[in-house]
Amino acid sequence: MTQQVGPWMTAGPALSGLSVLVLDGQASGASPRHGTLVELGWLVSRASDEHDAAPTTTLIALPEGERLPRAVTRITGISRDDLAAGLAEAEAFESLLAVARTLGTPTPTVIHYASFEMGFLRDLHARHHPEEAFAFEAVCTHQIARRLMPTLPRRGLRALAGYFGFPAELLRRSAGHVEATAHVWRHLVRELEGRGVTTWPRLLDWLAQTKAPTSKRIYPMARDKRLGLPDRPGIYKMLRQNGDVLYVGKATSLKKRVNSYFTKHKNVGERALEMLSQARDLAVEETATALEAALLEADAIKALEPPYNVHLKDEVRQIWFASRDLESLEKTPDDTHPIGPLPSRLAATSLRAIARAIGGDREPLVAARSLGTGLPFAPEPEVFSEGLARFTARWVPPLVPDPLRAVLGLSKHLWREVLAGRLVLDSDPDDEDRSWDPDRVARHLARGIVQGGQLLRRARWLCLLCDATIAWREPTSLDERRRLLEIASGNLRRSDYLEAGEALPGPKPRPRPAVLATFDVATYDRLRVVSTELKRVMGETGAAAVRVSSGAVLYGPRLASLLEAV
Repeated sequence: MTQQVGPWMTAGPALSGLSVLVLDGQASGASPRHGTLVELGWLVSRASDEHDAAPTTTLIALPEGERLPRAVTRITGISRDDLAAGLAEAEAFESLLAVARTLGTPTPTVIHYASFEMGFLRDLHARHHPEEAFAFEAVCTHQIARRLMPTLPRRGLRALAGYFGFPAELLRRSAGHVEATAHVWRHLVRELEGRGVTTWPRLLDWLAQTKAPTSKRIYPMARDKRLGLPDRPGIYKMLRQNGDVLYVGKATSLKKRVNSYFTKHKNVGERALEMLSQARDLAVEETATALEAALLEADAIKALEPPYNVHLKDEVRQIWFASRDLESLEKTPDDTHPIGPLPSRLAATSLRAIARAIGGDREPLVAARSLGTGLPFAPEPEVFSEGLARFTARWVPPLVPDPLRAVLGLSKHLWREVLAGRLVLDSDPDDEDRSWDPDRVARHLARGIVQGGQLLRRARWLCLLCDATIAWREPTSLDERRRLLEIASGNLRRSDYLEAGEALPGPKPRPRPAVLATFDVATYDRLRVVSTELKRVMGETGAAAVRVSSGAVLYGPRLASLLEAV
């Protein structure tokens, strides 16, 4: 029987040829009652076009007295200084309206999670153009996807864009969101037209008349991609349809680890579901042991920077080297900066500031640095002084001649106290919104000494490990031979098996300045992974030995104790 198509289904141009306004906004709060728009982005798109023009974006100045939450800056990278140069909201809204009017009123508008932006647009309209009809007639790509793709685990913008092969990086700014939404719209229109939803009026009617079904979660990756994986150690890469690497992971058993993603039905994190909504393919690489898989994973993540392993960061990581008194730091080691490698400046500056405070320095900047925070978030001077007094009364002997030496000596003692459960550090030490009290100050001081001392001990250990040979046996290995790993200049030079009776070879010694010059972020992380894996092996079997360039062989309780301390 031929379906009867009414005029309301065909009125206007085909959906694929319709010019729509694709829109995204970033705001300082969840609604106009709790915040204001800080950025708008838009572009005019047609689903039939292969590519869109670059989006237009504008920052919007904060109204007088409006605060930009730190969380917004952390997520988007937008700062208050950026917004100071932005347009007034009325001017930004006029720019958007000018584009909308070229498409006709009401303007067909496409937004992901449209209820968010529409709330702010209606608020702007009510305050700046109350005498006119509201200009935007919006559809929500999330709601369309819920009806078209009910089995997809997640239909957020990142998940949908990745499912349809949008490039891996999706910045949390309006330009990236607009481009991703346009990409999703292009693919959704093809699905819609295949179901007879061919015009804008028909789409509005279809959205009003259909409900999103409740369906069992079905992952896009074909089952045969994962069921035939080997039951061996290695790394796996989750791939998008276009070949982008989404995630790199390590496994003791590739078969068990990868399939665990798809067989777990409860307590699956949102981030994992978002990633699995995009993963269409797998690439795996086998290794002889789990330790080698961990090393391969670390290097692969550095090389590929998959979006679900690497988060956007406020600054590029850097290795640092400190002077002996911890007063100055440099990015490269020299005769006056031989202490390192350190993964951040905070390790040295916090320890030095605590030593200064114990020695009587009460400058506000010293107090802030000793607590690992900035001046705006530091406690009042009297609160800091009381907290410092409580800390020193418990842990520091009176009349200390060298506060820095005392702090460095105290670090290992406090670490043992933590391990024994006799010292409890702050459970949420980085919460800058919490108020300060003397006890919290004392806990922060202890935490700074524990963490700073651990990083200094780790630096010494990683310098030993930079040129070393390692022999170990995994608990799950069926091979009775020990595995051999040779590390030279921080890189894996050889992996093999030690035959029965074969001695652990000794690495070539190098001068300490040459060892220090070896370190960059990749080397630091690689050797830290080796340390973590050795600690695991020692905990499971105790069957590991490390020979360093001096010729000393570390094994048994001595190696276990050293690994525990770093």
